[in-house]
Amino acid sequence: MKKLILIFILPIILFSCEGDDDGITIANDDFVGDYKTNVLVEDLTGTWCGYCPRPAFKLAELKKTNSQLIVVASHGGRDWEPMLNPKHNDLATAFQISGYPYVQLNRKDKWNEQISKITELTPISSKIGLAIESSLSERTLSVNIKAKFSEDFVGLKYVIYVLENDLIYDQANYADFGYGADNPIVGFKHDHVLRKTLTAILGDAVPTEASKKGEYFDTKLLHTYTIPDDYNKDKMEIVAFIIKDNKVINARHSEFGTTQALEKIAGLND
Repeated sequence: MKKLILIFILPIILFSCEGDDDGITIANDDFVGDYKTNVLVEDLTGTWCGYCPRPAFKLAELKKTNSQLIVVASHGGRDWEPMLNPKHNDLATAFQISGYPYVQLNRKDKWNEQISKITELTPISSKIGLAIESSLSERTLSVNIKAKFSEDFVGLKYVIYVLENDLIYDQANYADFGYGADNPIVGFKHDHVLRKTLTAILGDAVPTEASKKGEYFDTKLLHTYTIPDDYNKDKMEIVAFIIKDNKVINARHSEFGTTQALEKIAGLND
């Protein structure tokens, strides 16, 4: 009877070690396969931009039903912009923007504001799994990212953003794009506002030897950030993504103080 009990219990124990939710410590396992794809949208915007609420509303509505959408709002375009991203002009130059609003999809194409252009990307699996680990000591944030590769890659870079939510500033508004027709919209709530880039905004290099099939890339808590006193650390989040040839391959977002697992879909031998 004891042998039978061990036979039934062992598979349960082995299965329970596999996790895909926040709070699971990442281990160097032998998994080689496909990972969930998350879509990065970088919204170049400003409180002065009267047409910018139009894409903002569409993205906010889509995020309610699509957990694979990651939105970053980079504010700029005017020196007096209250949520100015100091690196905004670098993004604007890299994206070769011609006017506002300008929304970049996976750093590949300008988004035409068609929802299908985002949703058609989410079912596509990725050969790179990505996870974020962070800790917060008083106002010092430490961030680590880990990535695993299911094929050989060269020339990869990674980017880490720190965002803040629930920022209240009046917003110029030229029509009813979903938030009403008031101009300005008084007390508008701005989310996913880019506050700090912990890497070069166009990416830090992933060593080629760390991006081979089956390998892990681990930044080992290299990146730290002292959060300014006027930022609300309880309403902040982290976004990280891997790029190749200036195009996003995969992305993740995370609250502070969590350890994520890689978002595995299926192994190549399954």
